[in-house]
Amino acid sequence: MKKLFKLAAIVGIAFGINKMAATKKEWSGLTEAEARARLDGKLASKVPDASKRAEIGDKVVDGLRKRGMLREADSDRSDGSVEAAAAGEATSG
Repeated sequence: MKKLFKLAAIVGIAFGINKMAATKKEWSGLTEAEARARLDGKLASKVPDASKRAEIGDKVVDGLRKRGMLREADSDRSDGSVEAAAAGEATSG
């Protein structure tokens, strides 16, 4: 019985870690406007007051900014294909 409980605890912890990593990946790399829009969409049914949603959004965006998870809105960031092509050209010569 103890082994079954330990196995269930380990599986639960592993599931939680994977869930947190997926959520972090989902929210990283967004612009401030994208993060606010996504958060507003998730909170619209739970928090009907728009001013409260904006207040929550300010706190969340500040947290994302402090962690370095937001990107600048005007940056022309691609999915890496341009950088990969440039690296391929540099090594082929």
